[in-house]
This record gives sequence, C-alpha cells and structure tokens, in this order.
Amino acid sequence: MSSLREIEKTLTSIWMERQPVESAQSLNCLLETEEFDADGARLYARLIGYGHTDVLTSIYPYCAQLLGNNWEKVVKKYVQVFPPDHFHLNSSARRFPQFVAEHCADLLEKRPYLTELADYEWLEMELLEVDTTISVTERTPLSNPQAFVSLGPKLNPTLSVRTYEYPIQTIVDLLDEGKGTRKKFAPERSHIAMYRDPFSHKVRIVELDDNAQVLLSEAAASSYADLAKRCVELNPNRNPESAITDVIELIEQFHEINLFVGERKVG
Repeated sequence: MSSLREIEKTLTSIWMERQPVESAQSLNCLLETEEFDADGARLYARLIGYGHTDVLTSIYPYCAQLLGNNWEKVVKKYVQVFPPDHFHLNSSARRFPQFVAEHCADLLEKRPYLTELADYEWLEMELLEVDTTISVTERTPLSNPQAFVSLGPKLNPTLSVRTYEYPIQTIVDLLDEGKGTRKKFAPERSHIAMYRDPFSHKVRIVELDDNAQVLLSEAAASSYADLAKRCVELNPNRNPESAITDVIELIEQFHEINLFVGERKVG
C-alpha cells in the first residue's frame, strides 16, 4: 500500500488540474485495486482542494478578506508553487508570505503591504503552536535602588518582534472594523511585539513606538538602569527625569502584560 502522502499528492495534482483524472492510473496503483472510480477521485480531489482553501483562510483571514473573490485562485496558485510537504495542514501554509513576495507582483502593485500582512498572520499562527514552557517568576520592585542597578528583565521566551514598512496593526484593526478592504495605505514604519501569554495561552500583540522597540531589542542584555540611561539618550530634548519616569512605567507595563516574565541578575 502506498503512503497517504503519495495519495494526497496525486489527488492534489488532480484538483489543480495538472493531471487529468482519466489518465491518473497511478492512483489505481496507489490504492492497489483493479477498479478506478474517476468520479470519486474528482470528488475527493475537490475535497482536498477545499481543505487547502479552508486552512489558508483560517490562518490568513485578513489576506482572504482583502482579496475577496480572488482568494481561491490565489490559494490554488500557492499550492501549485509550494505543494504540501507535510501531513500537518497548518505547516503546509507556512510559505505563503514567501509566495506573496515572490509570485504575486500583480497583487503587490495594488496592495504592497500584503507580504507583511501575511507574515503578521503566520507569526500569530506559529506562536499558537510553539512548544515552549513559559515560567513567570517574582520580581523586585524598581523602587529598590540596588535592584535597579543589579537586575534586568527576563523576556517572554516566545517573544518575536517585527519591524514593518507599513502600519500593519492599523490595517488589521481597520479590517476588523470592516473598513480596510478598499483603503490605500502609505508606507509608515511600524513595530509589533507578538508573544504567547503564559496564563491564557493566547497570542498577545503589542504595537511599539521607535523608542520602545529599541529598548526591547536591548532588554535581554541590559539592567534596568541601562535601559533608563538608554531612554535618556534616545530623548536628548526631554527632561531626563521625565524620560526615566517613562521607561519605568514602560517596564512595569511589560511585566504586567507578561512580555517580561521575571528578572535576572546582571554582572
């Protein structure tokens, strides 16, 4: 008996019309039977096609919403370019952002942010399935001067930070409100922190300004005092005391939302 992978590959090929079902005698061998049901093969191939469409739609709902009636055609082309190579259907969708970037010039001409939107959606899916233990530990209040110098934050191990050339979170929010499908968006640099909450296990998404992105990128190797100093450097025209107050509030917020999950000794 041939593997399920071989059977699915043949039926997917039929669904994509790369292989006429009448000539798919290989399917006869795959099933090791003398009877070949062409109509049944067509039906099952269509079901596999529906499966691919459903999976891509569930992972990339915003892309599907933007593309509307063109979505199914895009999915079919994606499966032609990157045929499924894993029984885990979610994994078969992982190369969609690459597909958009490399094979959808016509779509990108109208919506140049589509590759970044696909990346955003895949990252959320990836974090939902990541097998990482997140341990939240106690932390020392930053009002303790010694702690401020000798301790630094411990980052959530599922954290991923993306910098996009378009305002992806704004686009997502507008699509949620049903307002973004026809709107044009100009380039506008944006930063997104995405991670899984240790208690709800849901993916949390935080939009960062430029300063917060810089501080977060340096947090893993810095003390709280280092981060405060860096914040003052990033805001040379502000009162240093105000800048330090801002960074302390940001650190407290990151702890409260479990983007930081504890502390570590520095030095």
